[in-house]
Amino acid sequence: METKKILPLSLASLDEANAFVAELLNHYKCPKTDNLKAQLFVEEAIVYWADQAADTASFELAIQKRFKTITLTLNYWGDPQNPLALPETSEDEDADYNRIGQNILIGLSAVTYSYEKGCNTVAYTLKQKPLNPALSTAVALVAAILAGLVFQALAPELGEQLGAGILTPISSTFFGFLNAIVIPVLFFSAIGSIVNMDNLAQMKRIFRLLLTWSMAVILLASAVSLALAQLFLLGRSGSASAGSQGDLWNQIGAMVFGIIPTNIIKPFIDGNTLQIMFLAIIGGIVMLTLKGRFPSITRIITEANLVFATILDAICALMPGVVFISILNMMISGDGAALLGAFGLIALLLGSFLIIDLVMLLSVAVYHKISPLAYLKSAAPFLLIALSTASSSATFASHTATALSKQKIRDYVVHFSIPVGVLFNKQDAIPMLLLTALFVGNIYGISFSLPDMIPVVILCMILSVAVPPSPGMGAFLFTIVFNLLGIPLEGLALAVTIAIFLDYPATASNVMTTNIGMLHTEHRLRASELKKRPI
Repeated sequence: METKKILPLSLASLDEANAFVAELLNHYKCPKTDNLKAQLFVEEAIVYWADQAADTASFELAIQKRFKTITLTLNYWGDPQNPLALPETSEDEDADYNRIGQNILIGLSAVTYSYEKGCNTVAYTLKQKPLNPALSTAVALVAAILAGLVFQALAPELGEQLGAGILTPISSTFFGFLNAIVIPVLFFSAIGSIVNMDNLAQMKRIFRLLLTWSMAVILLASAVSLALAQLFLLGRSGSASAGSQGDLWNQIGAMVFGIIPTNIIKPFIDGNTLQIMFLAIIGGIVMLTLKGRFPSITRIITEANLVFATILDAICALMPGVVFISILNMMISGDGAALLGAFGLIALLLGSFLIIDLVMLLSVAVYHKISPLAYLKSAAPFLLIALSTASSSATFASHTATALSKQKIRDYVVHFSIPVGVLFNKQDAIPMLLLTALFVGNIYGISFSLPDMIPVVILCMILSVAVPPSPGMGAFLFTIVFNLLGIPLEGLALAVTIAIFLDYPATASNVMTTNIGMLHTEHRLRASELKKRPI
């Protein structure tokens, strides 16, 4: 089903175009945040093309729905004009920063640009409003526990036969397919995120602004995760503990230098995620440098990223059913006691989030002389939204208004940092991945030592940037960590169930990371300006 509308290519068409988009997306029951981002996408394309086009030019706005996927397309006939492009240099740095923020915001969803037969085409892909993953998972979890108790009380032998003959093969097939899709999703999402940036200048600005603070919080999250793991989850012996300290450093050195593959195909066959990430980063930087030289390859990468992201989305949509099957199988096989231990893991994860947040609040008190309570009071509007929705995108409007009006952060820092922070500031994924994997490994009788965790923590640090921005979409990251530690993939159901519920406090903590990073950036900018003032 496709609906089209042709409008004059001028700023006067903005209101009519936005009304057209909003009406149809509301009809298709899209989330409000996606609706707002779609209108932003339309506005940016119209403003860009209107500045380049003739007075009599027009454009076509089309919305097409297939299954639960909605594609918003803008077509403009004329010379090649990519509205997502950013020049290498700009005399107006503020405008440059605003453009970066807008493009990264658009980049949170699947966007493609093409020019064929004199037509500029920009397509934006979004989806209908999904069911709340926490609610559907909670229903599946409770139903599985109740069904398991019924089988244990009334027909334990039938339950065991059901588990061995039906439930186990179904869950094994599902997690096997999830494992197969991990490698292409990881590769194309990593390379696509780099190509989605407009040029190396933008990439440098992003890293110059965020790298210091983001790396500090990443290292903090890793240290907290290792400390809690050593206290509560790690044993005194493990696969790597028998070696000496020198063997440990040899292991670390082998892992670091082993990131560079000797064969391009072998990492994909072996499933070596670190080498695949290395190839994706190198390939993405090269394609970014040569952007525009090979449009066909760029389009293949973008389309492949969209294809595998859609497959992953479909897999995650089945997760509540898989959770029901796996937890029911756990109950009727006699392993239901492991669910009780999950409450201890939840407390451990919440404790790790709290420690990270307290250290960040301490940095606010030290650098800005603001008490933690005063900061939390000013940040409450957007932190409560993040806590209640588990969506950092839903906090855009409130976060921006608070940062500009209450926290007095300059506009180009705000418009740049908030959307970029959605992509980079997800450090709470590190304790989520590490501690949950160790807990599930202990359930299966697998013991680990602290030296075993060194490569795992480094991998979790890298994977924290790759966490998808949608709730419940991080299942494939657990698959990578489970494979590295040799944990059976059947344990993914319990891990994903816990992660879905803890995604709410984790999102609030990640949004706080972005906000405090903006405060520190503003503090450094003001200090630099004071030094440059003549005495």
